[in-house]
Amino acid sequence: MWMLSTKMMPAVGALVPIYVLAQKSHLLDTQLALVIVFTLSNLPIMVWMLYSQFKDIPHEILEAARMDGATLWQEFSRVLLPLAVGGLASTGLLCLVLSWNEAFWSLNLSSAKAGTLATLIASYSSPEGLFWSKLSAASFMAIAPIVVFGWFSQKQLIQGLTFGAVK
Repeated sequence: MWMLSTKMMPAVGALVPIYVLAQKSHLLDTQLALVIVFTLSNLPIMVWMLYSQFKDIPHEILEAARMDGATLWQEFSRVLLPLAVGGLASTGLLCLVLSWNEAFWSLNLSSAKAGTLATLIASYSSPEGLFWSKLSAASFMAIAPIVVFGWFSQKQLIQGLTFGAVK
């Protein structure tokens, strides 16, 4: 039974060590601690998505660039990056959404100084009840930037998610 709970909520088992590390390094209730935790928690999905994105780029394109005399830096900046813009955009958007919606770490590692929108939304719950108008306004303000950003980056997002789907 305990194995099932760690598979479903692995962050709970890591809370105490990360909290102690943040406290010992004087990073508790700072934005830097949240940036580090959010980056490390999103790193596996970023690597997985970008690996598959770069793996789908045909080797013939890189060989043609080498034959034209491109250096390693020119291959990367002029060939690989333009081909991977869609994958980079979709990976970035996904990591932004995952970090933006992260409530567990922001509620446990921050309070007043480095509080995120999740801590603000959680503060509208009190023993007297919920403040529905403030909760609704804060929730709308929390999702509005992500929806707008996703709407503007829709072309790159779809291109990145469907790259390599049809050979």
